[in-house]
Amino acid sequence: AERAREQALAQMDPIVEESASAVTSPIAGSFALLPDVADVGGSDGGAAGSFSPLQTLTSGQRRELRGGSLQAHVCVVATHQNVVEVINAFQQADAFQTVASWSYAYRIVEGASGQLREIAEDGLDEGCGDKLMAVLRRFALQGLLLIVGRWQDYGATPGLETYGTALYSIVHERAKDLITHLKQAMGLNEGDPSAGNPLSAKALDLGPPPPKNFDFCSLPQISEPKVQNKYGPNHFLSDTPFNRPVSLPNLFSGGDVRMWMANDQALKNLPDADLYAMRTLRQPDWRIEEVLQAVAVLRGQPIKPVPNALARWGQCKEVLRSPMLKTELLLFDANQVSLSLAQQAAALLDGLDVSDIRRSSPGAAALYEWATGIVRWRLEGPPPAALRVPAGGGAGGFT
Repeated sequence: AERAREQALAQMDPIVEESASAVTSPIAGSFALLPDVADVGGSDGGAAGSFSPLQTLTSGQRRELRGGSLQAHVCVVATHQNVVEVINAFQQADAFQTVASWSYAYRIVEGASGQLREIAEDGLDEGCGDKLMAVLRRFALQGLLLIVGRWQDYGATPGLETYGTALYSIVHERAKDLITHLKQAMGLNEGDPSAGNPLSAKALDLGPPPPKNFDFCSLPQISEPKVQNKYGPNHFLSDTPFNRPVSLPNLFSGGDVRMWMANDQALKNLPDADLYAMRTLRQPDWRIEEVLQAVAVLRGQPIKPVPNALARWGQCKEVLRSPMLKTELLLFDANQVSLSLAQQAAALLDGLDVSDIRRSSPGAAALYEWATGIVRWRLEGPPPAALRVPAGGGAGGFT
């Protein structure tokens, strides 16, 4: 025993492994001896002649810290005398003379009584021994001594003064990392039922959880989106034509591709210059006013009857104020127009001649063709082929 102890002391160096997963072979034997640690040293260490805990000593990766470093070690122990032997060996080794604090914890089963004995020592770092004990309990390990040594560049002060409570997480991480890599090196993974983890085996026996279904019938119906107007209900312009919706509900609401093609065919004859010309008219022809009223009705902006012609034309010009008017008319969905509004627009367009309107304003003639197509689509339904508006014009009437 003395010869083995001297050989172990001569070989002890501050172990700094490149990877914590690279472990020495003696520790593999230590885990294999765990079920029989009571028979290794006996109650009084009588079997010490054939066993030395230093033979199973393995160190983890040394972690550099601000103002020092930290390293974890583990070995197999059977009695309290084994623990004293290991701690004394560390303190006497030249490579560990500069260690400022030693913290350790171990769990052993006393041979005589069979009771589990748990002891933790903090050293200068108060509370670190309890953290090491928590790691041993977490992995349900017995007969192991878990040690953490802390170096300090200058002096020897409590670690809580230098690192604060972050020291606890560092100590816990180093100890847990060492135990985890040791178990992986020997194939004792936590998720393997053969590793002796009854909780994991029980979880595997239960099988996958059953699927969970949620009944959405109890949820309320989704309310229809409400188009927000430009002014609120208490504004003095809320009842005027100036209170138009901020975003039109018919824009990008879907529709038939043939209807878009028909709208595009009609709006090709509506350049921006003609729109600007209609905006600047002071007293337009009555036909232009009738066309703009029909467009306003289809877009949900009816013109209120007023005795003053100038005020009535001011309401009609509100239809032309949108900077995206041509895009809105191109993507307009005729199916969103109610039958009553479509019939009202048809009554306004009835009796008008597109050639007469084109002589007064080419832009108004394009709006007439667009409104005629929307009304016909809504009242008569979609045609079997693409709706094409004749470029030469013609009388617009509805039966």
